[in-house]
Formats: sequence, C-alpha cells, structure tokens
Amino acid sequence: MEKVALHRIQSNVFPRCEVPAIELGTNMKVYPVRDYTIYQHYDYQNSIGETDYADITPESLGIRVGQNVFYGLNRVSPSDLHKPDMLHTVSLGLFKHMVDWIQGFLKKHRRLEAFDKVWNALPPYPGFLVPKKAYREVTQWEGKEMRNLGRCALGIQAVTLRQPGSAQLIAFKRALRRVRALVNFNMMAQYRSHTAETITYMEDYLDTFHKIKDILLEFQVTKRKCVKIDEQRRELRDDRPKTRDSIAPAKRRQIRDAEREEETEQGMDLIFCESHFNFIKMHLLSPFWDRIRQFGNIEMYSTEFG
Repeated sequence: MEKVALHRIQSNVFPRCEVPAIELGTNMKVYPVRDYTIYQHYDYQNSIGETDYADITPESLGIRVGQNVFYGLNRVSPSDLHKPDMLHTVSLGLFKHMVDWIQGFLKKHRRLEAFDKVWNALPPYPGFLVPKKAYREVTQWEGKEMRNLGRCALGIQAVTLRQPGSAQLIAFKRALRRVRALVNFNMMAQYRSHTAETITYMEDYLDTFHKIKDILLEFQVTKRKCVKIDEQRRELRDDRPKTRDSIAPAKRRQIRDAEREEETEQGMDLIFCESHFNFIKMHLLSPFWDRIRQFGNIEMYSTEFG
C-alpha cells in the first residue's frame, strides 16, 4: 500500500507494469513497464482537448490524476523502485492464502483432524521452531510462523493425505503438487546467488502452481461471497412449501436431504462463478526473476531488516 500512495496508483494495480486487474491471476510475464512521464503527457493532451488520447484515461492505466512524488527527478525510474519482498509477498502474502486453502481442502476431505495430529507431532530440529499450538488454534500468523510453516508444510500434507480413496487420488496428487510448487519457489527465491538454471527452476515452479491452482478455486471464498450464499439459501427456503405435516417422517427426511443437497450445489455454483485469483499478491511473484537479473538476490530487499 506504500506504493499506492507514492506512485498515485489504484490499490488493485501493480506499480511496475501495466498488467490489467482482470489478469492478475495469470502468469503472463510481458506487460508494458509503467512510464509516468508518458502518463503526464497523456494527461496534458487530454486537458487541452487532444482527441488522439481520448481513450487513454487515468482509469484505464490504473493511476490517479496528478503527479507522483518522483516526477521530474533526474536518474529516477519510478517503476524500478518496487522490489520483491519475501516477507510480505510470500510469507505474509501467498502463504497466508495457502493456509486458508489447505484448511478448506482438508475440511472437504475430512483430513483436518489428521493434519492437526501430524502438526503437533513435529519433532525439534536445528533452525526449526516446534509449534506450540495446534494448527487451528493459531489465530494470527506472523512472519516467523509462516516461514516455519514453509519448511514443513509439504511434509505434513504428504503424511496427512496418505492412503487416499480411489475418488480422492487425483485431487490429493494435485494438492501435493500445488503445495510443492509454491514451497519450492519460496526456497529458490531465498538463494543468496543465482544462475540461469536456478532462475529457470523458479519459473517452472511458478508455472506449475498456476497450471493447477484451479483446484483451489472453491476455497477462494470471501466474506462477501459467504453473505451472498446465505442470502441465496434463505431465498430457496422461502420459496419452499411451509407445511409438510401430511408427509410421512421418512419422506420428510428424504426431502430435507434433497433440499440441503440443492442448497450446497447452488452455493458451489455461485462460488465457481464469482471466485477468481485476480488479486495483486498473486501477480507479485511473476517479476521475481526479472528483478534478480537486474538487481541481484531478493533477500537484500527484505523488510525484515531495519
């Protein structure tokens, strides 16, 4: 959010490049770099009524009208001022989302209790902090806890998802691939030095994550969606017959089960229709390797250090 104020951009756009808000959840890597000098030129041309730039508005570029604090400074490229930050982009960004996705997935397949047991059974190891609370008892995840989770998340989930049923086999494999891709990307991004090969590994891991992330779509549920689902459920119940006294108890149970199933199906349809991954933290991983090639390793930009 500091970049939003400094660059005078909208809160759902990227300060470095002109990626559209509806494409933040993709892994496309080639977008025009933001040139704030040109933006000033567009603004001036529009102010004098130049029709050639009538379609280029601040809203279409994701910026606000006016100069940002870097305008006119020699040898300053505002788009280069944004650097990847492991703490807020990965540990407190994508890993926090991953925690919610893991919980939703395990709850759906009734493995959440097994996950807690494995979590509480982790042994001590140099450089690893043994969790003091059960997984679901952690109310606030901080940076050190998220880094700790990154070290053990894949192993815990692999043990938790042992012995899947025939209907669960493909979903469990894809879930493990998804966690593995994100964890491996995180580990590679922490390297103190890089080669062309390590950067290629990072690209491949992120590509893998994006290819199989759709399995998480049903768990990308916001508070607003929950409110809509509750409203939809109430409307369905209001439209149904109120009196069923003449129906036999066994038949009433069958009707109630069918109604609950209908509510669940319509709720899932609503989630899949309105859920997406087009939020800014999803896109922040894409330019990592460009910044590595340009400026060096990512660890030196971490906001964990004063």
